This record gives sequence, structure tokens and C-alpha cells, in this order.
Amino acid sequence: MAMPEENQNEVVQEGDPREPHAADEALHNQHDAETAEAALRGEHIAGEDLSPRQKAKKLRKLSDEDLVALAEQAAKAEHWLDVARRGQAELDNTIKRLRREQQEAARYEGSAMARDLLPVIDNLTRALEAGAKTQDFAALYAGVELIRKMFIDALARHEVEPIAAEGTAFDPAFHEALMMDTRADMPDNVVTAELERGWKMRDRVLRASKVRVNKRG
Repeated sequence: MAMPEENQNEVVQEGDPREPHAADEALHNQHDAETAEAALRGEHIAGEDLSPRQKAKKLRKLSDEDLVALAEQAAKAEHWLDVARRGQAELDNTIKRLRREQQEAARYEGSAMARDLLPVIDNLTRALEAGAKTQDFAALYAGVELIRKMFIDALARHEVEPIAAEGTAFDPAFHEALMMDTRADMPDNVVTAELERGWKMRDRVLRASKVRVNKRG
């Protein structure tokens, strides 16, 4: 009986095409394991509490394969030790660089605010020069008021703001009471007047407000 044509031409593949690679990997792993085991024998001798001469005598009794394996392991250990040393050196250099950058940043921390205040100083100088040449008090006052506003705006860009005082409840975290009032038209423990303006930067008080506080009884 004749076989079907497709069966006659069929090529039977045996095994997984990846098996040669898997076999090579298995042999490689086996070699590494054997090398490590052979090196361990030499390491065991090196770790014994013996004199150098006695250790050398025992090492000479090892097979050539064991000695080669021990040398290979020593070379690998030296390689990774060198890698660790270089990594530690790079880490130390990075830490030193970051510290230098941090110190440099702290040294010039206020430079941005100083740059914003320079135009205020320029305009204040111009106002003084103009005031020396004129008797127009109203114009001089307007110029100084403009400079004051520039100053406050420059501070605000760096989150430096005045502390609210007059008409607010007295808060020892933000206010410093210098005088007392006994006003009947205002609640007790309320700031009646601001004697010197206080300032804060974000949530930190730079200078507390000096105030008068109402005490009715």
C-alpha cells in the first residue's frame, strides 16, 4: 500500500532547537560549580591556623586543576575588589562635589533677593538727588511712596510679607506687646495699633510686630 505523498516528504524534527544552547549553559554552570568547589579546597587551606610554610606545603599537594581554579577565583576576587574600590572612589567624589555645591549655594543664597533690591536703591538715590534740587514736597512724597511700593513688591517675590497686626487678635507667635489700651469700642486682647511692622518669610517670623493690645478689664 502506497503512503500519502505528504507523509513521504515529511521531515521529522527531534528535540527542541533550543536544546544545544541549554546544554551549553548547563555545562558552563557545571564548570563554574566545579571550579568554585576546587577553589574552595584551596581557600580552606589558606584559612587554616597554620604557618605560611605549612600552608604552602598543603597547597602543593593540590591537583593542578585545583590550583588553577584557586588562581581563577583569586583573579575574579581581585577584579571585583577593584570594581568596588573604583565605585567607592566615585561615590566619595560625588559626595564631595555635592557638598561643595551646597556650600556655594548657601554662600550666595540671598543673591536673587539682592538683585531685586538694586533697582529700589537706584530709585531711592534718584529721589534724593531730585529732592535736593526742588521744593515740591508733594512730588518728593509721591516718589518715595513709589519706591516703598517697589521695595515691598521685591520682597513679596521672595515670599517676604508683612504680618497682619492692627484689628487682629493678639498672637504672641507674631506680635510683641509694648503697650496696653483700655478701649471700650474694641474687643479684649485685640491689637489696637501697630507700632513697628513685623515681617515673615513663608511661615517663619523674621521680626515680630510691635503692637498695642486692648485690655478692658
